[in-house]
Amino acid sequence: MSSIKELTGGTGDVNPQLLNVSIRQSANDITTQIEQPIPFPRTSSRKGRSIVMEVLWAEFTIDDVGSGAATQITATLSTSTAAITITDPRTFAFYDRDLLFGTAIGFQSINRNKRFKLNDGAGHGFLVATDSVFLTILSTGTARQNLVNLKLFYRLKEVSLEEYLGIVSSQQ
Repeated sequence: MSSIKELTGGTGDVNPQLLNVSIRQSANDITTQIEQPIPFPRTSSRKGRSIVMEVLWAEFTIDDVGSGAATQITATLSTSTAAITITDPRTFAFYDRDLLFGTAIGFQSINRNKRFKLNDGAGHGFLVATDSVFLTILSTGTARQNLVNLKLFYRLKEVSLEEYLGIVSSQQ
């Protein structure tokens, strides 16, 4: 059985922290991105160690879609400004919502909320070593400025300087 120190990477941070981020498109169906700085210092009190964000899960909420045909909204969470698609390796959480069908009362869509699990079930999450994360919203056919809310559940983890540098280089 793992000790608390092993499970939390030496920081003792066992309780998830919450980071809320919201983004509204700058104009109807225009790809929009915001930068969210990581809300804690990177330096550790121990020499040769750094603090990273260990993301446990991300929860997206997308407002109702417009009434256009072929409606699609995608939100991505990534470690780079260049990573705006769900296929980019720097994108670590995403939400894609498509129009299902038209009805007499309007268009119906599915999956208004989505929780994206980023841990292995044994207490180990996805490590983010960049100074910021980037939330992007893309849409087609909605004819409106869409809104995405993101709740990011994380905790702090201490890693070696070598591991920190390796993570940073792969995430930029």
